[in-house]
Amino acid sequence: MKDHSTFRRSAGEDVLVAVLLCLLDAFVGIGALLTGLACTDFNPLEPDSHASLTPVFVDVGGFGGLVLLSAIGLFRLGYRVSAVTQIGAAVAASAFCAAALTGHLALTS
Repeated sequence: MKDHSTFRRSAGEDVLVAVLLCLLDAFVGIGALLTGLACTDFNPLEPDSHASLTPVFVDVGGFGGLVLLSAIGLFRLGYRVSAVTQIGAAVAASAFCAAALTGHLALTS
């Protein structure tokens, strides 16, 4: 496989970027979740089986897609550890959406 980047980053720099991106992913992921919840009529104190949680999954799924796109850019720039970390975050967001849409994750009691 051909290495598309002209240079590789140092290990310390790559790990630092990976940690910072994990923190950013956590904050933005929680923001996407809360933004999606704000667009619904979901109330955790009074569960309603007819409340649509689709906006939540659309927002979190879109966030996962953007994280995956950032991993491609990071890989091309030579940040290997950061790219793998971003792929892990994208898989986690996609797994959350898949589990919720298939009924394996219940947000209501």
